[in-house]
Amino acid sequence: MAAVCLSAALLALPPLPRALLSPLPPPPAKFPRAIRMCAPRAPEAATALLEENERLQARVAALEEQLGRTEGLCEVLDSGADFNDSLRSRAAWLLGLLVAQSASSFILEGAEELIHSHPVIVYFMTMLVGAGGNAGNQAAVRIIRGLATGEVNPSSERAFIASEVRMAGCLSLLVVAAGFLRVVAFDATPVDALAISLALFLIVGISVVLGTLLPLLLHRLRLDAAHASTSIQVVMDVLGVTIACLVTPVVYSMAASGAFALPALAAEWLPAELLR
Repeated sequence: MAAVCLSAALLALPPLPRALLSPLPPPPAKFPRAIRMCAPRAPEAATALLEENERLQARVAALEEQLGRTEGLCEVLDSGADFNDSLRSRAAWLLGLLVAQSASSFILEGAEELIHSHPVIVYFMTMLVGAGGNAGNQAAVRIIRGLATGEVNPSSERAFIASEVRMAGCLSLLVVAAGFLRVVAFDATPVDALAISLALFLIVGISVVLGTLLPLLLHRLRLDAAHASTSIQVVMDVLGVTIACLVTPVVYSMAASGAFALPALAAEWLPAELLR
């Protein structure tokens, strides 16, 4: 009886729309581009992650290599660094250089007789040591910059040293020519100009070579290579005074023995005051 009533109720319902009775369309072969881009694709995503990981590892390796090249090159600037540690490091270098620079006073004291007989040496002593310090500082700064950028490395050190040796010879000749004219302009004798110019040639040449080697040496020792720019100044102060006090007596002795006697033809037209 219940089944008969249920059948009668279903027959009394209105008919369903034709759209609902039609079969569903088949699914599209490809989803739209926006849906496909958002859909996860496991193999391709894993490959992209692996490639990105490899790039990051290569970048980290390059940074570690650069850090290894510049380790000990200069003091790391850090706003949170301890002031006392920085003060201790810098003061130690300055006090050490101050003590080393005192050696030039002892050298001048030992050359008192030379200075008394040829006071012109004292007049141009600042020119000698200043030229040496400036030339050495130029070379040191160039090498320090090369170490910081990685341009100077174990494979290129020899090329840089050879280039600086050639540069030392060229700079020495140029500076000597200017120094000779400067000495003569101050009414000094040709012998004085020759003695001071020869000392200047040696000082400039040696300072360029030392300015090249000192940063490399400090870098090899894992010390602050930036200290080379200040150290070369003190080294050339002492070395410049030493070279001047060793070279000029030899020139004066050779001049006194007649080694620099002028030819008779030159003696005829040179002023008499230049021949004394």
